[in-house]
Amino acid sequence: MDRAEGAGLGLSIAGHVALLAILSLNLMSVRELPKLSEPMDVMLVDKAGLTSAAPEVSKEPPQAAQAPEVGPTTEEPPPEPTPTPTPAPAKPQPTPPTPKPAPTPKPAEKPVPPKPAPTKAAEKPTPPAPAKPKPKATSLGTDFLKGIPVEKSAGKAAAPRAAAISPIAMNGLVALIASQVKPCYTIPAGGTDTTSIISRIRLRLKPDGSIAIAPEVIGNLGVSPANQPYVRQMNEAATRALQRCAPYKLPADLYEAWQDLIFTFRPTQMS
Repeated sequence: MDRAEGAGLGLSIAGHVALLAILSLNLMSVRELPKLSEPMDVMLVDKAGLTSAAPEVSKEPPQAAQAPEVGPTTEEPPPEPTPTPTPAPAKPQPTPPTPKPAPTPKPAEKPVPPKPAPTKAAEKPTPPAPAKPKPKATSLGTDFLKGIPVEKSAGKAAAPRAAAISPIAMNGLVALIASQVKPCYTIPAGGTDTTSIISRIRLRLKPDGSIAIAPEVIGNLGVSPANQPYVRQMNEAATRALQRCAPYKLPADLYEAWQDLIFTFRPTQMS
């Protein structure tokens, strides 16, 4: 046998040995699987047997699994300690400058109060203007138009209406109204004492001259115990005369003067 054949044989033997070693390690690391129990046979018979058909359990202890051999662990040397760097010494900080004291504030000057302005002489109060005298109502005599004097009623807003008409216009208006009332008046029959009874009747008219409110007796004069029973009769005669003559034909522009009137009937002056 030459050298080349011997070398090949040696390599072949070494390869087989290595292969066996690897296989033996793999076989040792595989654990044995537990054995499955065999299935139980069940037989259908009339009477069940007293013996159990379960398989007998082996009393031999199982073989312990062998762990693969592990070589000694090579401990690595501990790492060398890292040197700690030495901190550099801190630089000294500069000393802060000493603050200067704040200047003392000057006391605030007190404001000088302004001098009071010289008081002007009090002005003399202006004397109030004298009130204008209100125009008086037209005074009509008792003998005007034979006993039928007409005057303004003392109702509301009587003063402004009288002030808007001059005395001359008022006299003409009274004469116009009395001339329309006289033909409608009839003296009632009675004793001589009835002619002394004077009736005062209030009459309120509409703008067209018709009566707005029924004539109203507001008083009597010349009443005595002898003619007392005839007072009502004389008042009705005066009221009836005012109603018969309506509507009155009066100037529309003077309506404020004749819309509310008082008539005084004197029987002694109506003939």
